[in-house]
Amino acid sequence: MAKGRELTANTESVDDYLKAIFYLGGGERRRVGSKELSERLNVAPASVTNMIQKLASAKPSFVDYERHHGVCLSAKGRKRALEIVRHHRLIETFLYEVLNYPIEELHDEAERLEHFISEHFEERIAAKLGNPQLDPHGHCIPALDGTMPATHRVSCTCQ
Repeated sequence: MAKGRELTANTESVDDYLKAIFYLGGGERRRVGSKELSERLNVAPASVTNMIQKLASAKPSFVDYERHHGVCLSAKGRKRALEIVRHHRLIETFLYEVLNYPIEELHDEAERLEHFISEHFEERIAAKLGNPQLDPHGHCIPALDGTMPATHRVSCTCQ
């Protein structure tokens, strides 16, 4: 990161790291190791360390990082991760219910689109779908405020 340049949450790479930490941490504050992230994201361990340090040095930081103890999401990082998860799951639901995509094509298509939709577009998708709580895979869709539905980890198939 260039000196004086602020790291923002609106890059695909940042989003991918935050979402990976969220999934690997189980949505909780469990610390995630660099090796786990490296394997999940299919990137070199050195790249993981570099990005984690950038995420930790952002003001406010996206993650809480302790060398040799792993990383977990800060409040800012969790908020952004949940926003991307919401985008992803709403897009999957829209593709499935409105555009009749086969279920096996949903994930890859949503991965490409999740970073680029506006909040206005997200609201329109959610309204069109009747503000669903589950995506076609049975995963909970976070609410706009980042909370999970009451069925989360009860009758859903979330990780």
